[in-house]
Amino acid sequence: MKVLYVTSTLHPLTRTGCVDEVCGMIPPALVQQGADVRILLPAYPEALKVVRRKGKPIDLGNPLGLGVSRLIPGWLPEGTVKVWLLECPAQYEREGGPFLDSRGIPWPDNGHRFALLSKVAALLAEAGGLLGWQPDILHANDWPCGLAPAYLALNGNRQCGTVFTVRDLRQQGNFDRELLHRFGLPKSAFTMNGLEFFDQLSFLKAGLYYANKIITPSPTWSREIQLKGYGEGMHGVCSLRGGDLSGILNGLDEEEWNPATDPLIPFHYDANTLDDKLHNKLEIQRAFNLEPNPDIPLIGMVSSLDQDEGGDLLVAALSGLISAGAQLIVVGRGDEDMEHSLVMASTSYPGRIGVRLDWERGLHHRILAGADLLLIPARFDPCAVRQYQAMRYGALPVVRKTGGLADTVMDCLHGDNGTGFVFNEASGGELMLAISRGINLFRNRVTWRRHQVQAMNHTRGWQESAKNHLQVYHRARPL
Repeated sequence: MKVLYVTSTLHPLTRTGCVDEVCGMIPPALVQQGADVRILLPAYPEALKVVRRKGKPIDLGNPLGLGVSRLIPGWLPEGTVKVWLLECPAQYEREGGPFLDSRGIPWPDNGHRFALLSKVAALLAEAGGLLGWQPDILHANDWPCGLAPAYLALNGNRQCGTVFTVRDLRQQGNFDRELLHRFGLPKSAFTMNGLEFFDQLSFLKAGLYYANKIITPSPTWSREIQLKGYGEGMHGVCSLRGGDLSGILNGLDEEEWNPATDPLIPFHYDANTLDDKLHNKLEIQRAFNLEPNPDIPLIGMVSSLDQDEGGDLLVAALSGLISAGAQLIVVGRGDEDMEHSLVMASTSYPGRIGVRLDWERGLHHRILAGADLLLIPARFDPCAVRQYQAMRYGALPVVRKTGGLADTVMDCLHGDNGTGFVFNEASGGELMLAISRGINLFRNRVTWRRHQVQAMNHTRGWQESAKNHLQVYHRARPL
């Protein structure tokens, strides 16, 4: 199976957050399953520095009239997957990030930049044989690559199957309808059953409508997005394509997130040596000026502080959490009012609440290693990887029943198979009830330890996800 994997971000060539880390894990896992994968990614300055170049650049001319372009062949740094970097200095050679300038403002020509990426992806899918490699599947990721399946479908493609992964329906890539001609797309496609979305050209809708098959990162979310309350206006097309939707759970990089070998935590441990986790707990308590006491339940939250992530639910639950005798560590940034409330609470309850308005990878690992419970009270979390991280480190997650969180955390009410605590309603009261159940279980050390071990043994790598991707690829191939 030859797969052209097209993405706008990919770790370690870019570092923008969860999505590029997930996109960076899937191609190597596919290769391990026997797939022949090529990654197509814009040649951002940081990507050019990191990729291992090999071979002569391939001239592409001036696709879409947006600048002279070429492909720079190479490998990911660890040498497992081949990469084509799409070099077009006029579009990608800029200071700042893939989507935002150095001031954090979206590039005004993002539509042009990612239409070019999609167009080149389609050209490679149609005429890859000219380069000595013809893909069976074009796999486009998220709105920046959404036009790629549309270009192929509108050109009468019959030889390359198309798959589109959507991870966030709020990021839609909607642009002025006048760009339709600029991007070489037919006017006839600008309809409700096509590229049009509220009189704009929508990259996201293009991928959802024209791809042969669609992948989401959660079976639950695949069903949710067909409903008005979750679909961000796209529920109609998602419902139309419901039979072609597949929810495939993400995996976990079990080499990075492994408390037995993690170089970022002070004391190593595994499911058989959980007493050593207490040393990490005492260390992180001291680091946040909390009372160093292994018998006090320590609750952590590493998250953006906004409504999507449930930051307001935590603020509403603070007094109950303190009354229950717990300690709290919060790391993250976001809404100014939520930040202020948490900082004021840390001042009002010294030794009980620690707040760091920042994020740093090493600190993230240390909190997982020291915490007893990890809060993920998200209203929206289809990708859902933090609960895997928490379980891997023996920090039982407290999650809202949504998206991938609902698919992967079994409530401890269900007996010995429980791996965390789940609540339904997005309210501070419901969150506090779930935390209270966690605190009560924590005080029963024998049962608590049993659930910790269950959680640590429950996590999963990327191979199952890769196998499921390959199954979708086979279904997406033209008959």
